Amino acid sequence: MDFRTTCEETKTGICLLQDGNPEPFKVRLHLAKDILMIQEQDVICVSGEPFYSGERTVTIRRQTVGGFGLSIKGGAEHNIPVVISKISKEQRAELSGLLFIGDAILQINGINVRKCRHEEVIRKINRNFPVNQQIVYMGWCETREQGPLQDSAYSPAFLALRGSCLYKFLAPPVTTWDWTRAEKTFSVYEIMCKVLKDSDLLDRRKHCFTVQSESGEDLYFSVELDSDLAQWERAFQTATFLEVERIQCKTYACVLESHLMGLTIDFSMGFICFDAATKAVLWRYKFSQLKGSSDDGKSKIKFLFQNPDTKQIEAKELEFSNLFAVLHCIHSFFAAKVACLDPLFLGNQATASAAPSSGMMSKAKYMT
Repeated sequence: MDFRTTCEETKTGICLLQDGNPEPFKVRLHLAKDILMIQEQDVICVSGEPFYSGERTVTIRRQTVGGFGLSIKGGAEHNIPVVISKISKEQRAELSGLLFIGDAILQINGINVRKCRHEEVIRKINRNFPVNQQIVYMGWCETREQGPLQDSAYSPAFLALRGSCLYKFLAPPVTTWDWTRAEKTFSVYEIMCKVLKDSDLLDRRKHCFTVQSESGEDLYFSVELDSDLAQWERAFQTATFLEVERIQCKTYACVLESHLMGLTIDFSMGFICFDAATKAVLWRYKFSQLKGSSDDGKSKIKFLFQNPDTKQIEAKELEFSNLFAVLHCIHSFFAAKVACLDPLFLGNQATASAAPSSGMMSKAKYMT
């Protein structure tokens, strides 16, 4: 439970109270040194003064660098409203003086979010961020350490999907500076995420997934609930789709028969191989013409393309210094292509995909 410090020895917070009735109701807790006081939401004491509850509209502008300075929890999938769980010091939310931990978010820019899922609310907040700063996912998990121990070789880790990157932290980022101090950072389109089946698990822990980095390193993670695992998987797919949609193409240096080449993976055009010195195109194929591929696990990829005229299979072998990054990038572009053909996926991502890059203000209605 999250609390807001109101004085040196008193803390306050919001929780749901079940007293035998079918539906729980919200109360505010006041924890002092020698007493716990439970109040209904009609009258709330903040800093020793009465504050009468009800809906209110608060307008905050995000900083030029950074966010609004608040974290949220809850959502329709948990049968509770989305509430403010943390307010960062010296950030916009705290400086407004009008937001408190436990406030329920009812509207964002005039849009009713009372029945929205957690990730839907995040996307609506993200509409005011440039694409490369949008946060798709943040949450705790446990990471399996390398070693002989099976059940005890786990340590807490905090993962965040923001813009083009997956961040691994030892503690949640609070300030803008914290984002530059992540333990590990990966480009989402150059890594591979795999949700593990029971037969793939390394020990008795369930709800696990792996992330293979661009260097080929496998990171092993565990979350608490099946719903947490599903949320992570959706978030990773969304982050990858949005980033591929944003960059549209990616070029990697490669070698063909001792000559320096470039391979461009283009979302619209497919695969394009060109001479690095003259920029002359040697060959190009659409994604639909790739009929198979194989790699040696070190540096070489053999592509099997179908010639559109002769229908014959043509093999093209290229050598890369960053094999896994290229393989993962190709997979990401193919996954994004498939997503574009899925109307349900596109409908769910419409808000995030249409996010403006210059929005600087968010109007939200809160209730205490």
